[in-house]
Amino acid sequence: MTAGISYFAMASGDGISLHHIRETDHHKHVPNTSHEIVRQVYWARYVDWAITTPLLLLDLCLLAGLDGAHITMAIVADLVMVLTGLFAAFGTEGTAQKWGYYAIACIAYLVIIWHVAIHGRHMVTQKGNKVAGFFASIAGFTLILWTAYPM
Repeated sequence: MTAGISYFAMASGDGISLHHIRETDHHKHVPNTSHEIVRQVYWARYVDWAITTPLLLLDLCLLAGLDGAHITMAIVADLVMVLTGLFAAFGTEGTAQKWGYYAIACIAYLVIIWHVAIHGRHMVTQKGNKVAGFFASIAGFTLILWTAYPM
């Protein structure tokens, strides 16, 4: 339902903001010129991800039998990853600001992998082979998709 509302908002033009960037081109022998770049940022997508991806991680963590501290850290890291992605979308192209947000999001993603894939895999082995196999397949599929998504 969250994704449906998010996509409806984007399709109807409500979940979109315009990000204006004015760039100046410096020339040696002629006057400088400038131009504006206007990008659409689909912020409703980030709201959707901030709601749905923590729920997905909660399901995986509960299946693995992780304790509250690991679950909380994974969910907080996920929210940091999503929000820094939103901040990067509004950042200026080719700046340290945009790369900084990207780096923070990558570190947050590694924290998620640590808590869910590494520690979760260790914990789920105590639940038996069937549960461990099921966890490995859905957690692996999720993490592969999340890794490939930015490409």
